[in-house]
Amino acid sequence: MKLINIFVHVIAIFAFLTIGSLMIIVSLHVLSMEDALLKVQEVYENPWQSFQMGVTGVLFIFVGLIFSKMLVKGTRKEDDLVLYGKWGYLSVSIRAINDLVRRVLRKFDVVREIQLETDAQASRLKIVANLSVLSGWNLPELIHAIQSDLTERLNKMLGGEIELELIVNVIKIIEQPMVSGRV
Repeated sequence: MKLINIFVHVIAIFAFLTIGSLMIIVSLHVLSMEDALLKVQEVYENPWQSFQMGVTGVLFIFVGLIFSKMLVKGTRKEDDLVLYGKWGYLSVSIRAINDLVRRVLRKFDVVREIQLETDAQASRLKIVANLSVLSGWNLPELIHAIQSDLTERLNKMLGGEIELELIVNVIKIIEQPMVSGRV
């Protein structure tokens, strides 16, 4: 991050924290306007009190930032993956990836059951799809079609620089039920 961006973020944080604190103080009627003006006048007249107020303000801001960081980390789900791609670091949930894979696999009418395992390390994503399919299909051709569709959709989602390892296993072949016609 550039130095100017860091500076802009710090100033924005200070501004929002200050304005928010002021709004809370005003709304709760904690301090009257006359008392606030007298306190500000005292701070401006005494350099030591001004320094003390500034240090206390910085301390409160750092504590607020620490709590904010803890809150953001606490709300982030444990199943998020952090991958490094052409756009830099990318945070994607395993659930979003699995939903995309399931959506692609549901396009194929022959796929009946899906079991997924997803694993990620740095810029590498490994997905193992164990499938149950209907009998009567050319399995190598089906697996190739599934892998190419999955690769295309995942590259669109993740940006293309992520190394994908797709393993599609057909673990069960289900016999198609015979349809008997009544005459």
